[in-house]
Amino acid sequence: MKKILRFTKKLLKFLVITLCMLLLFLIAIVLISSKDYGNPQSVIGLGNNALALTQVNIISMDQGREVLEKHKTLLIDKGIITGIIPDSVSIPSGYSIKNLNGKYVMPGLIDMHTHIFDRSDLAMYLGYGVTTVRNMMGFPMHLRWREQVNDGLYPGATLITASPTINSGVNTGPFHKNINTPQEGTEAVSAYKDKGYDFIKIYDGLNRQQFESIMQEANHLDMDVAGHPPHAIDLNVLLQYPITSFEHIEEVIQGMMDYELDTVMGRKIAKKLKQNGAKVTVTLSPFHHIYKTTVEGEAFMNSIPKIPINPFIEFIGKKQLSQWIDSNEGTYKWHLDKYRCMKDLVRIFNEEEVTLLLGTDTGPNLTAPGLTLHEEIALLHENGLKPYAILQSGTIEAAKALGMENEIGSITKGKKSQLLILNDNPLTHLDAMRNPYGMINNTLWYNEGDIDDLRKMGGDKSGILMTLGRFLDHMLKK
Repeated sequence: MKKILRFTKKLLKFLVITLCMLLLFLIAIVLISSKDYGNPQSVIGLGNNALALTQVNIISMDQGREVLEKHKTLLIDKGIITGIIPDSVSIPSGYSIKNLNGKYVMPGLIDMHTHIFDRSDLAMYLGYGVTTVRNMMGFPMHLRWREQVNDGLYPGATLITASPTINSGVNTGPFHKNINTPQEGTEAVSAYKDKGYDFIKIYDGLNRQQFESIMQEANHLDMDVAGHPPHAIDLNVLLQYPITSFEHIEEVIQGMMDYELDTVMGRKIAKKLKQNGAKVTVTLSPFHHIYKTTVEGEAFMNSIPKIPINPFIEFIGKKQLSQWIDSNEGTYKWHLDKYRCMKDLVRIFNEEEVTLLLGTDTGPNLTAPGLTLHEEIALLHENGLKPYAILQSGTIEAAKALGMENEIGSITKGKKSQLLILNDNPLTHLDAMRNPYGMINNTLWYNEGDIDDLRKMGGDKSGILMTLGRFLDHMLKK
């Protein structure tokens, strides 16, 4: 009996010590991950104040129709567009002149649905011509990274970040803010406003009372709301509220259509969305990866470009896709039929003139920052969208959805100089946006070498422990 007691005491002592060490370890990685390391020692890009870009063809995106303004000079001062004049007109004094010999200038791209899991993702985005990203699941780290970019301490796309995702029910994700009552929804909105998140993200498990409490408090606090359409709420009710955007054409099937692959129903929904001025962020890319893995298996997974992804997110992405290799007959058919319906809905929504927004849902399924936006552009083009409509979805319409149409999204006097300089006309060659000749992001000019440097910086990912610490920090504070 004494031997058993001694053994029990030793076991308990071992367990207590182990638990204490584990707790100290978790506290340590949370504390370490609440700081960011590796700020660049020198600025990437060349600073400029007064700059005149001569001999350019401008796609301004501010006229509501496809217009190419040829033989222009674009004037920029301290990161603001100060004028567009014919090349034949004399340039005001004080401007440095950069002759671009017939290059094409368009607004920087905006990814309206992404998940930023690594600060270097922001540099990678900018390296692929994406000057603004809307992060759709907010963590405390995003508030830091947003300010670092804004203050010029780290190079990258401007970060607009959602709050933590507000959801309800038994199927909520581990990173969601799970609420049980309408009052908890109200309190969450108020807390996220105080913490500095830019808008509120909702999810599909909310009931009507919870949803309405969130919308009312957000309206009271002048906060936008975007996210998944809650499945339990009728579309007519949802459209009574000013939701900034419904996310994912896939969610139209899973929510509004209750998993019915019925394009006749889809067209009726499109007409209703158009009538009420609703916006939809498409995001074909993640399910396209699922579809291709289902059909082609490991051959597709091996063909995905080896763009650096956060190692923890890469591990999850491989698990997400590999489960669909050698799918059974029912799953195989469902994925094919579902993806066909998603493509049909993109075409139908475009025909019905629903406002579509360019987004990728980058994060899941081995989608890569920046590069996936160009894959999304190609998918939209394959499914009936003309180049100008695609550019609209990723520039001026995206800016309107963000409430930033007076700052970004088109080339207009008084707006920020967030610009792509291209070798070819993107209205006829969408691939021209994939590898810009140059970029201007506010007061910095990036040449091709600088763009390569941004992409290289984008490959400098945090380790798994650092990432886990950030996730734990979020789970403690959400």
